[in-house]
Amino acid sequence: MYQTLIPALRIHPRVLPQGEESLLAATEFDRARIVQAAPVRRLQQKTQVFPLDVKASVRSRLTHSLEVQETGRQISRQILGALPPDAVCPWSFINLVEMACLLHDVGNPPFGHFGEQVMGQWLGEQLDPLFAAAVGQGSEQWPLLRADLLGFDGNAQSLRLVHSLHELNLTLGQLAALCKYPEQLSHAGGLAQHHGWATKRGIFFSEQPLYAQLSLSLGLAPGCRHPLVYIMEAADDISYCIADLEDAVDRRILSQSELRRALARADEGDYMQALLHASRQAPEGFFPHFRQRLTDDLVALAAQTYLAEHDAILCGSYPHALLSGQAPAARVLETLKQVAREQVFMRPEVEALELEGYAALRGVLSTYSCLLALPEPQFERLLAGVGGAELFFARRLFHRLSARHLKAYRLAVAHPDTRFQRRTEQEWYYRMRLLLDYVSGMTDTYVLEEYRLLSGI
Repeated sequence: MYQTLIPALRIHPRVLPQGEESLLAATEFDRARIVQAAPVRRLQQKTQVFPLDVKASVRSRLTHSLEVQETGRQISRQILGALPPDAVCPWSFINLVEMACLLHDVGNPPFGHFGEQVMGQWLGEQLDPLFAAAVGQGSEQWPLLRADLLGFDGNAQSLRLVHSLHELNLTLGQLAALCKYPEQLSHAGGLAQHHGWATKRGIFFSEQPLYAQLSLSLGLAPGCRHPLVYIMEAADDISYCIADLEDAVDRRILSQSELRRALARADEGDYMQALLHASRQAPEGFFPHFRQRLTDDLVALAAQTYLAEHDAILCGSYPHALLSGQAPAARVLETLKQVAREQVFMRPEVEALELEGYAALRGVLSTYSCLLALPEPQFERLLAGVGGAELFFARRLFHRLSARHLKAYRLAVAHPDTRFQRRTEQEWYYRMRLLLDYVSGMTDTYVLEEYRLLSGI
């Protein structure tokens, strides 16, 4: 089964002098391309918890992703130790899991999940009037396209980023291992089948043909996850739940004693009390002991669940996360999330940073939106470099767009796509994607600098 799910195949095969690419060589090539990719480097200036924080000890998205990568490796090693030796190439398995973990946040916009909310709010207010100005009346298909554009999500953007924008040409298994929520919008306007995980947007309409090709090649039924996604998801949950609270203490949002009291109040179970007591007495310090002990137990639990539910996970239909359930360590993980929500994310210090990000992100989107209000013939003039006097402002904004994103736009509109009922809707859909690609790819600091420039500050 793993031979089908983890093949040495790509959408665009590599031309190799020695002939067919081995699986290990294929995943090593993926690994090299991913580590060197610009979206991974940009994670060092994207927020984990505290936007625009310059303190080196506080985690960025990059340091968080490196921790997720290491946790994914630990889970994989435990799983591989229990599988038959000939079930799967162990180094390829580990390569795919580690790189899925490293890439899992690359599609997040500036200011993380808060940025997703800001973009969603702006789209809800501006999408319809901008479409009406540029296109006019929509076809019967427009509600489907509208719903797709309204639901900007970092998970779906990750697949678009690595394949459609940066053209990393990763193996099919590596691409599928990124798709945390594989349900898609159906042509009837609803969500396609899924198997129990949160119904977030997993695949944009623009990447549906790509995911259909992945699913067919890998034998994934509609709405079914690739098995390695479960490992990536568990590694992410383990890493961020502990790290967010550690960073809050480091940033002096909470004192260590306040945190211990909050954890003790929220979870009175024996496991939590023993963990807090042992960590308080540990010679290496509270957080190193707390983090290592809990991580070890959660890694073991994730591996045990993967192996116990192996058949359903291989089919992609297991309806839960690996760490769901009532195991003591899993309950502690939920407690950490609860305490972070109540004691960290709603603090004035954090919300003040988010308000700054809110103004910057909305300001940039609103300024660039004039490119979306143009009728297609006028936008084509910008593409051709012949904008007239009436486009004096739009032309200057157009020149700031990324060449990589413009290339993806040109390729998407070069030929009629039979999935679209109207050519004008195809063009405008990808023009909106162009803006969302550009803004979501900005780092926290860059979007603030862009806002200041556009505002004349």
